Amino acid sequence: MLPQKGWFFPQKVKIFRKSTFHQTSLILFAEKPKTRYICRMNSPTPRVRFAPSPTGKMHVGHLRAAIPNALYALKNKGVFILRFEDTDLERNVAEAENALLDDLEWLGLAPQESVRHGGDFGPYRTMERAKRGDYTQAIEKLMEMGRAYECFVSQDELDVMRKIQRNRNEPPRYDNRHRDLSEKEKEAFRAEGRQPVIRFKLEGEAIEFKDVIRGDVRFEVQHLGGDPVIVRSNGVPLFTLGGVVDDINQKITHVIRGEDHVANTAIQVQIFQCLGGGLPVFAHTPMLLDKEGHKFSKRRGSASVHDLREAGYLPQAIVGYMASLGFSDLPQELTLHSLAEAYPLEGMGRAAVRFDEDQLARTNMHVLHGLSFAEAKDFLRQEEVVLRQPEAAQEAFWQAICGNIGRLAEIGDYAAICFGNIGPSTLPAEDIEYISQALETLPTGPYTQETWGAWVSVLKEKTGRKGKQLFMPLRRSLTGQSHGPELADILPLMGEEKARERLAAVEKAEAAA
Repeated sequence: MLPQKGWFFPQKVKIFRKSTFHQTSLILFAEKPKTRYICRMNSPTPRVRFAPSPTGKMHVGHLRAAIPNALYALKNKGVFILRFEDTDLERNVAEAENALLDDLEWLGLAPQESVRHGGDFGPYRTMERAKRGDYTQAIEKLMEMGRAYECFVSQDELDVMRKIQRNRNEPPRYDNRHRDLSEKEKEAFRAEGRQPVIRFKLEGEAIEFKDVIRGDVRFEVQHLGGDPVIVRSNGVPLFTLGGVVDDINQKITHVIRGEDHVANTAIQVQIFQCLGGGLPVFAHTPMLLDKEGHKFSKRRGSASVHDLREAGYLPQAIVGYMASLGFSDLPQELTLHSLAEAYPLEGMGRAAVRFDEDQLARTNMHVLHGLSFAEAKDFLRQEEVVLRQPEAAQEAFWQAICGNIGRLAEIGDYAAICFGNIGPSTLPAEDIEYISQALETLPTGPYTQETWGAWVSVLKEKTGRKGKQLFMPLRRSLTGQSHGPELADILPLMGEEKARERLAAVEKAEAAA
């Protein structure tokens, strides 16, 4: 039976590291024993991947891609792989890989295979696989088949081509003009100093594939923008090719990613077919938008996982909320295992979804309210003033505040109220005499939950006050706030000395004024 409370992290899959690929893999180009291009065999174990570029912090757009893959692997006893597509050499950030892995582990979504965790199907960086020769062999195969070719069209020529197309109200596309260059023409372009890119030759009238979420998908080849570039002029492969080669080599069975990749998938279907790899199962999740309906991206200042963590959001709230986007009835406050079991990828809607931090805050609040002391104590003990308290006091503190906090950051505020120091409150003049009477009648310690009720009963009889006039000046004097946990619960934590000091501080502040 799956656990029903708390955030339980997925069990780690034991990794057996080897220097060679799995023995059941079929190596192409058998006449070249050093080749690394491998054709995926049918695998009974689902293998999914998350393939970000290490160009900055992990943001919610990344999560939108990572969560469906991680949950699918967990639900189906599969393997979740993280590989880095580090081909953007100018934008790669040195610490981005470790930061992204740290975020995934904090969220409970640690991969079973990665640059950190190892695995049988590494390396887990595109550029390392390129140096090993993975993509060279694939390109040679495509060249031999007549499905890849060198293109020497300059950027200026492409700009002119697209300008003409815009003037004709046509969508921008490459017109495939260098598909059939002769060797003499190529040599002439090289003599000019031109460095070619490599393009993949699209064939046929239409490309069709099945999608778990979108159903039957069909693209007219003429609407795909012309033959796509698969290798830049500097020799670095684009993910259009690299993703296919890596998916085949790493035996990926399911490609789950955003719908902005649907057209790329159509192109990659033909590359899969050329390279002899059976098609994986495809699933394209709906577009993620921000609250205003703009496309979510880190370049628009989208929230990073690091920022959400610093703001006091819990990992289970973040994952639960993000996983629920696209479903009308998926509960957000589940354990990770329960969430995976309830996650119906095929039932995801197709409409674009919006990330609303207000809704995330509500989810976070509900999750926090449901945490037991055992589940919350590690968070509590990050506050030094709480750490110094006996465990019984720590538990009483959590029981007192848990129903009033929406983010972990608020723990520190309540810790200062109960165990630390706060500044004196400013009250209306008519309440100062009342606070003096409260100070005179303040019970001696030690305090229990009954102390508060007994104290205010005395004050009510002595002053004739009731309701808000009776309670609010006391709350503001003792806590500095006009709302919060029950004073019956926090007065025993505060103790007589702090209570007396705070009431007296209000008197002194008024006298000084």
